[in-house]
Amino acid sequence: MKIALVLLLTVALAACGDLERALTPPLEMRVELRAPAGGEVSLSISGSGLNQVYTDNGQGLTATVTIWPGSYTATLSPLSIGPIHYQGMLAFTNANGNVTRANSIDFQVRDTDKRTLRLAGSYRATTGSLRVNATGLPFGSLPRLYVRSVAGVEVPFNPAEPIGLAPGSYQVRFKPVVVDGRTHNPTPETVVVAVEAGAFAAVSVAYAEVR
Repeated sequence: MKIALVLLLTVALAACGDLERALTPPLEMRVELRAPAGGEVSLSISGSGLNQVYTDNGQGLTATVTIWPGSYTATLSPLSIGPIHYQGMLAFTNANGNVTRANSIDFQVRDTDKRTLRLAGSYRATTGSLRVNATGLPFGSLPRLYVRSVAGVEVPFNPAEPIGLAPGSYQVRFKPVVVDGRTHNPTPETVVVAVEAGAFAAVSVAYAEVR
């Protein structure tokens, strides 16, 4: 008996919600999404009966979604392109102004928000990396190098699998390379390079075999 009453109450509440939704005029929200070149991202919007996903591959997307007053959550997908990592940013606009959050945002839609609703998703790079140009080594061999940040932490860097580096100044230290028992020394041995977010800083080194 109790189970039946609970089921009836659930159905009644759902019917009331559907009725209220049917009697409430919907609003329109402008949705904008742009992925960095070479990336593909998605923006999901859920809440108050809405479950919508938008995608963009760098062309830029603009759409209009029908939305009712209520509580919603919007979430951007994570994005990395090789060693370049990106931070998703969401900006929501209603009659009260603008609110910006990283990755995900909770927002309220009210019936007074007519012609003011806008949700924009964008991305900004948070890391850069190095592009190493090496000459003088036998075919198939890679230079050996380490990078040291201003914080003093030195880590190995593999040109074939570059890692993401936070923007800033780095000291690059090249090491000798031994191939088939023959040593190849680098010139220069050290160089300072500035890494910018979203870009590869070029570093060149020339190796010569020790005679």
